[in-house]
Amino acid sequence: MRHNIKFNLPDGFNAQHFIRELADQFTIKKNRTVAEKLAIYDTFDWRLYNKSLVLYVSGNKLLLRKLADSDIINSADITTIPVFIWNFPDGELKQRLAPIIKMRALLKFAEVNCRTTQYPILNKDEKTVARLVHEEIRSSRDKNAPVLAIHLWLKPIKGYPKYARSLAKRLKEAGLEKRLTEDVFFKALEAVDKKAGDYSAKVNIQLDPDMRSDEATKVILRFLLQVIRINETHIEKDLDTEFVHDYRVAIRRTRSALGQIQYVFSAKTTDRFKKDFAFVGKLSNDLRDLDVYLLNEATYKAMLPPVLRDDIDPLFDHLRKKRSKAFQKVISGLKSNKYEKILKDWEAFLNKPRQDGGTAPNAGLPIIDLACKRIYKKYRNVVKAGNPILENAEDEMLHVLRIHCKKLRYLMEFFSSLFSRKKINVLIEQLKKLQDNLGDFNDLCVQEEYLLNITKELPTTHRQLKKTLVAIGSLVGTLGRERQMVKDAFAGTFKDFASPGNKELFQELFASQASQDDS
Repeated sequence: MRHNIKFNLPDGFNAQHFIRELADQFTIKKNRTVAEKLAIYDTFDWRLYNKSLVLYVSGNKLLLRKLADSDIINSADITTIPVFIWNFPDGELKQRLAPIIKMRALLKFAEVNCRTTQYPILNKDEKTVARLVHEEIRSSRDKNAPVLAIHLWLKPIKGYPKYARSLAKRLKEAGLEKRLTEDVFFKALEAVDKKAGDYSAKVNIQLDPDMRSDEATKVILRFLLQVIRINETHIEKDLDTEFVHDYRVAIRRTRSALGQIQYVFSAKTTDRFKKDFAFVGKLSNDLRDLDVYLLNEATYKAMLPPVLRDDIDPLFDHLRKKRSKAFQKVISGLKSNKYEKILKDWEAFLNKPRQDGGTAPNAGLPIIDLACKRIYKKYRNVVKAGNPILENAEDEMLHVLRIHCKKLRYLMEFFSSLFSRKKINVLIEQLKKLQDNLGDFNDLCVQEEYLLNITKELPTTHRQLKKTLVAIGSLVGTLGRERQMVKDAFAGTFKDFASPGNKELFQELFASQASQDDS
């Protein structure tokens, strides 16, 4: 027996009396009771919970463990609670969390008061051979809050397995049951009316293959509206840049659904809301662009020779000022009457009961049929647009292909619940790799052009202007070389996506019901 075992105490169980009874078989000491406050942290989109991790603060320590496991994986001493990963002290904890948290802010979701009393179990030589730990946990929300959980932990000591086995037997005979998967993390959240994993920007809906296409499309669009509204309420707080990002992706998906899931609504309705969401999408264009540049500040500096890294600081100072103005512009836009009318009208349309008369051509089509038609046609568009690039990789052709890929990806995500999850996820993963290549190429093109143009905005009176321009020029040169490497990698990435195996899988999933594509 190597691992700690947690036992839940049934109602009315007297732990102190039980421990005194153990004294007839073991020598038991009692350590002083320790009271501590534990605060649980995660990102807004539950990135740690989704990896089965729990991050919490106790005193001046930041601790990480797995769900349903008390053993600490990593810890770090802190003087202030870090908000972003770059605020963490250097060490293993930071290295472990960086690829998970990325640019998201840590938020405190719950806080509990924990009282623990350790009972070392001694042998005849007065050596500690096991430990019992009595643990009582209450929410810190209210001074008189009820107990969330009472546990008795059995903690074996290496080299003394028989004592742990004997104690475990006594605990079971007393009616205590092991709790291997239960975690106070969930009870702490429940006490403050929160549910782990209650937000994700990823499309997560279940469609019935026989649903009418207009009703199924509304299910998708209502989900996206929910994501828009959730993030919209947090943008003004400016906690991190991902609220704007998730908000914009939900808007892009909405626009794509209106354009790609064709002829399920009237032309008048579709055209009206396509224009409306084009307007909504533009509101945050500048803010998101500036967020991307500022998030990449450390990456950009690392691309420069050490002697030039400080010289580029005036550029980022200028971008931060522009970002402040762009942010206020977005907030004004979100509070405008026009914006609110668009969203209210959209919500009213999505919740309006279907009327029998005047349906669009594809409105009553089973959604499985329309999904297959649209996905398979868009897949063929991707292959058709990509093949000529293998011979002549012009920048504009890569841009067109990127748009086709994005539309295909959205369609596959909208309708993934209609198909074998395993099979469609294989295709989505292959598509993601192609999108990553095309997206990186596009981003590098845009960044080069932006950095060259931004030089005209820098204050000419700045005494370091010449040095800053040299640093920007060096960065643009590095980005250009990286862009070419990404472009050179396109052929292999596209061939992987357009492989015979993927073609067969696309045909298997979508072609049989897409043979009469009339849209």
